Amino acid sequence: MERLVDKALTARSFSAEVASPLPPRSRTVIIGGGIVGCSTAYHLAANGDTDVLLVEHNAITSGTTWHAAGLTSSIRSTPALTELAYYGIETYQRLEAASGVDVSFNQCGSISLARTRGRSDELRYSAALARQMGRTAELISPAQVTELFPLAAADGILSALHQPEDAHVNPGHAAAALAKLAHERGVQIREGVEVTRITHDQGVVTGVDTSLGHVECERIVLAAGLWSRDLAARSGVALPVYAAEHMHVRTSPLPGAHPGLPVLRDLDGYLYVRHEQGRLLIGAFEPDGIPRTVSGIGTAGFIEFPPNWEHFAPVRRLAEERVPLLRTAAYDRFLNAPESFTPDGNFCLGESAELRNFYVAAGFNSQGIIYGPGAGRALAEWIVGGGPSFDSSAVDVQRFARVQHNRRYLHARTKEALGRLYAMHWPHLQPATARNVRRSPLHERLVAAGACMGERAGWERADWYALSGSPARYEYSYGKQNWFESVREEHRAAREGVALFDLSSFTKAEVAGSDALDVLQRLCTANADLPFGRLRYTLMLNDSGGIELDGTVVRLDTDRFWVITPAASQTKTMALLQRLTRGRAAAAFDATSAYATIAVMGPYSRELMGRVSPAGWTDEDHPFAQAREVEVADGLALALRVSFVGELGFELYVPSDQAVNVYDALIDAGQDLGLRHAGYLALDSLRSEKGYRHLGHDIGPHGDPYEAGLGFAVSMRKETEFVGKAALQRRGDARRRQAVHLALRDPDTVFVHNETIFRNGVQVGRVTSGSYGYTLGRACGIGLIDADVPVEGDFSVDCGGVRVAADISLRPFFDPDSTRMKG
Repeated sequence: MERLVDKALTARSFSAEVASPLPPRSRTVIIGGGIVGCSTAYHLAANGDTDVLLVEHNAITSGTTWHAAGLTSSIRSTPALTELAYYGIETYQRLEAASGVDVSFNQCGSISLARTRGRSDELRYSAALARQMGRTAELISPAQVTELFPLAAADGILSALHQPEDAHVNPGHAAAALAKLAHERGVQIREGVEVTRITHDQGVVTGVDTSLGHVECERIVLAAGLWSRDLAARSGVALPVYAAEHMHVRTSPLPGAHPGLPVLRDLDGYLYVRHEQGRLLIGAFEPDGIPRTVSGIGTAGFIEFPPNWEHFAPVRRLAEERVPLLRTAAYDRFLNAPESFTPDGNFCLGESAELRNFYVAAGFNSQGIIYGPGAGRALAEWIVGGGPSFDSSAVDVQRFARVQHNRRYLHARTKEALGRLYAMHWPHLQPATARNVRRSPLHERLVAAGACMGERAGWERADWYALSGSPARYEYSYGKQNWFESVREEHRAAREGVALFDLSSFTKAEVAGSDALDVLQRLCTANADLPFGRLRYTLMLNDSGGIELDGTVVRLDTDRFWVITPAASQTKTMALLQRLTRGRAAAAFDATSAYATIAVMGPYSRELMGRVSPAGWTDEDHPFAQAREVEVADGLALALRVSFVGELGFELYVPSDQAVNVYDALIDAGQDLGLRHAGYLALDSLRSEKGYRHLGHDIGPHGDPYEAGLGFAVSMRKETEFVGKAALQRRGDARRRQAVHLALRDPDTVFVHNETIFRNGVQVGRVTSGSYGYTLGRACGIGLIDADVPVEGDFSVDCGGVRVAADISLRPFFDPDSTRMKG
């Protein structure tokens, strides 16, 4: 890899344009000339959308692309991300022939090492996902590692995963090649142009102010890497991206270093090793990253920080253990430069919540080369098609809460975020940094009751409660974790007695005004024209008919409604509502923090509510799917008879200032009923038995309501044309997949995620979500299988390389007629 991009590459293509004036108007303006910006420009043009202007503050690739190690990967953590990543390999493979630019593509393969049992389990699941996706990957022995990479020592290796399709490229040349192809298709490219402001009107982008004047446009793509957050913030757009130092060093020429060596990823050593020009390049994703502020980085191109051998020393020691030749090696380069990271380790893609037609492709967590081609193609298709063409849930920029773009929060989290790429990816893994930012009014009470807190969208939430004498902290594994018995008791309380859940992180939006009903009829697939006090489950779609949200709509009055959605959907919920209410006689208000949500669930929930409230709680007093205001303890609450656990129960929406009073009264009154606290892991277990869908796993923006088994929530007969209806009508009865319920026959095996489903030995689908069903005595969940596959047959599930027999049904295994929660 050369330190700088060969400027002749760009000069051959668009040098005549570099100094020319900016056009007064372009349909699309792309900000940022790195791998992602160039890829997006190329794929827009390849889709026939050529009225594109790409502007770069300095030179093409001069931000963070130029100093990348150039690694690619054929397998990522999910099917959707794996597809994006593999498209990158396919693109780089043909890029030189298409562009005439030598991108130094070297498909040498890679080896990922495991030093621990947990890492071996992780590699087993990665190999299983590779098989599901048709990728080539093989678990190999320590001896095979040294055969493939003779310079490596096998000491301490338990297992390894060989991915022969992996490669590395020259990152700067790859970006320049995409820029060249984009330009040949009509894209205008300008270097040395600073964008100072995004202009907008009525919530829609109108153009960009630059150092060379204003450019009017219909849409903007922000792909400015670590500088994206601050530019977005000037227009009120929240983008949680923050910089950290990323280091790699290169030896002097070494015997045995040759292009045929695979990339060596010693994940438990936080390092990778690859060949470069007869040398070895060693890079680090250390667990104690060094965050950097944008103000301390500056805006010049090809930025480097001073070498930091002291910080690199622990990684260097581990690298020398793995490759002993390094102990005597000299080094001719220490490259320390900035990269951008996000709070959850996934990049940000898609349309912003705050501005229409303002698209983001940033925060690639040092994986821009892996994802650049795929993300650029996906965003281009998103822009042109009006919705994502893949399951974008994990990377949708709107998944974050607005508070998560706070710079102090990001600074703290980024210390950990850099290392999370190579850290263990345990099921239910929780971050250690930037915690206790968003807390329920009941937080201290729950901690005192033994809660082990997890984090979601910045919220501290009770995942589970430790049994007496046990620590309230996770002990991770790929099998039954230390909370297994605790959650069993919480689950049993909800099924057989009564359990209390703190669901205060639920998004709660109020929509009010004379046009409120019209707005919700436009947004919701279900009929929102309900009698006062009634509630209904609904979906909210995008223009392509994919599921952006699911939730509950509650009618409180003629012109007043509540919309309740998952915690991670707060930003998206408010964005959809505020866009539809703009210019209407209606307004949407975020009431999330104004109310705590206390769920009282189980057969004895009615008895408990009668002890703390003078209201009646019979079926006649409070029917299913009904909402009403009631007195509870010394306060008031909006009580909803609804259940995500499949049992009789009530959700109490209590003003935050009264929440502790109501909670204390419930705890005191429920002692002799066996009331137990229950957390989100129990909630997941209960809903998995009942077959309730989970947004972001079972359903998402590239899904289909009918494939997901949620056709009951779609009213095609209501007069209002809801968003996505036309797409559903065009699709007709054609379905690619069908949702099924599944349960493993082996009571000792648990689901991780995305396991492959087989029928009669043939792959037919995958598990989309699952948990352990304590009532059933085995793991259960939801899957998607091919639409033409019958549910009769010999089914099994690949659980980390082990085929486990399974039962498949079109109906939930637990209470399929929903008699328990309605009785």
